Amino acid sequence: MRVPWAKIFFGAYLLFLVWADATTWNPADPDLWHRLTLGEALWQTGHFPSGDAFSYLADYQNISDHEWGGALIFYALFKGIGPSAIVGLKLLSLALTLGLLALAGLQTRRPTILLAAFYAVVLLALLPSFQSTVRCMIFTHIFLALWLLWYQMERRGHAVPLYGYIATMVLWANLHGGFAIGLAWLFGIGLVEFSFKGDYRKWFIRFGLCLLSTLINPFGWQLWTATLRALFAQRQGFGEWGPVAWWPEVMSYPGYKLLIVLIVAIFLYRTLSRTWSKVDYSLLVIITAFVCLSITSARHTSILAAVAGALLPALFPPEISFETISRPILRIGYMALTSLLLLIPLYTPLIVLSHADEFQLRYPEISCPVAATAWLKREKLEGKLLVPFNYGSYAMWELRGKMRVSMDGRYDLVYRPETYRRVDDFYLGRGDWRSLLTAPTPDAILVPRIDAIYPKLRGETAWTEAWHDTTDAVFLPRRN
Repeated sequence: MRVPWAKIFFGAYLLFLVWADATTWNPADPDLWHRLTLGEALWQTGHFPSGDAFSYLADYQNISDHEWGGALIFYALFKGIGPSAIVGLKLLSLALTLGLLALAGLQTRRPTILLAAFYAVVLLALLPSFQSTVRCMIFTHIFLALWLLWYQMERRGHAVPLYGYIATMVLWANLHGGFAIGLAWLFGIGLVEFSFKGDYRKWFIRFGLCLLSTLINPFGWQLWTATLRALFAQRQGFGEWGPVAWWPEVMSYPGYKLLIVLIVAIFLYRTLSRTWSKVDYSLLVIITAFVCLSITSARHTSILAAVAGALLPALFPPEISFETISRPILRIGYMALTSLLLLIPLYTPLIVLSHADEFQLRYPEISCPVAATAWLKREKLEGKLLVPFNYGSYAMWELRGKMRVSMDGRYDLVYRPETYRRVDDFYLGRGDWRSLLTAPTPDAILVPRIDAIYPKLRGETAWTEAWHDTTDAVFLPRRN
């Protein structure tokens, strides 16, 4: 039996890149903490808490949390193994996503150095959704990658059973609101098949049945109400929901930008060489649609990476064979180019691994007020804690059962946009910021010292600065 060494080395190469990228820098994602808080509540009580169980400014009481399944998984790992398990889940989910995409893209192709370099770019473009440990969005990437693999299998004549789509959609709808992307995929492929006179009925039937299967959740049809509210929530001030800046922030989202350049280059090659007749036009339509989607928001760039990783290799021009290059100087140039494409992605992780986080979870100051919450716990304070958006989820987790926060990362599920803006205005010291001191009155205020509200609070006679360090301060009501 012939050993497929090319596939073994190809897989080992990509696995090493995933290992390096997933363990280099592990800042705890701000959303991790409110997922852990919900997961603990579900494990201990068996029912969903009301909106104000953790927040005193909550606008919605009956929360149809489309990430509840992810919350249970995160909490079970965190409680059973520890913070390192969260990093391990990040590594596993990224490896699984890239592996499925590589299977979809390669199909019957022989792995080559150029394809290895391409998937190194795809990996780099996926990283923004995996960079800060894990979000529930990782489940959307896994399921989308699996569906892309199934799509490629069906294009080659391999049938995929209907129950596979229905089963994964049930899981998807209970793990992350990105199941809407899956439904959009099914409907969109149906439209593409209709346009190209394909078997569009199959895809529309899948869409309809998968849409119905999303009702298999603890909230019924209310899940869709919450999901639609989240999809259309206003997100001004959140950079990741805005378009990717190409200039002057050249080094932001480098994988996405390289991928866009590569897509444009392949489209130009096909146009100039007049070889579009040799490719499936439906792939061109699908990739173009996801390029347009990625332009609208940085959060969608990793979705494009998944689609390109699965479909773009089918549009690649025929790879040059080393044996067909007759001139020695061209052979040397070809060897140099392929060596660079192989070694640059390999050498870069070797540099950063020397000071990597490995499986240690990092607690960034921008979202984890560790010292301040520790002081509040030591002082056994209870009640309402006025806290900025970035700090809310961590404070909720550390002070659960003792203090309820004003605002946390569940802004599209628990709060109206005006509530978010009200808290934001307070910490910026603008507008009617004093209203949050009385309606309702908090029992403590946690303030980053760089915020505009800090010097203003120091001038308030009704409040006193009870604790501070170099980063944060805690204000308590002044006692007469």
